[in-house]
Amino acid sequence: MAYAGQIITHPGLGVNIKFVKTHHETQGTCWVADYSIEPGGGKELVPHKHLHSDEWFRILKGRGRYWLNGGVIDVLPGDEVFLPANKAHLHPWNTGREPLLMRNFVVPADKSADPEGLKAMEDYMEHWFHLAYRGLVKKDGNPYLLQSAVLLDTIRNQLVFDTIPIYLQRVVLAPLAFAGKMMGYRSTIYH
Repeated sequence: MAYAGQIITHPGLGVNIKFVKTHHETQGTCWVADYSIEPGGGKELVPHKHLHSDEWFRILKGRGRYWLNGGVIDVLPGDEVFLPANKAHLHPWNTGREPLLMRNFVVPADKSADPEGLKAMEDYMEHWFHLAYRGLVKKDGNPYLLQSAVLLDTIRNQLVFDTIPIYLQRVVLAPLAFAGKMMGYRSTIYH
């Protein structure tokens, strides 16, 4: 379980995340983390959206760019990026020559949000970065297919890819996640 002060590292993406406050410290009201992204790092491959949470990024240092609903926007220190629930986006990535430092806030967007949703997202990030740190991911920084399916299955009610219909993601994900679990892939580093 993530804890305040914990730093997770994804060497392939050039991203470090330090948890400032987790769902546990805030009784499920938010997640706060500091991101440090190396020059040229941090760009995600596929737009996604959070079904029940809003996200903010406050740019503290460096230069970046993000994508929201088809538009690309450049950011500088002092800028804030708001990524509302159910809007396709890519998190800010580094376009400068120095580390991009950001503070990230994730909050439930509505009362229907699963109270364990923030925990699921923390666990997902923690395990994905742990796999990357151990060199157990593909060249693009993402886990292999069955491991990805097991991880994504744990956050299926929190995060979806924008380019694939949700029903199709669920239809494909369930049997892949089952096969991954049968082959010993885990959803967290604590099993």
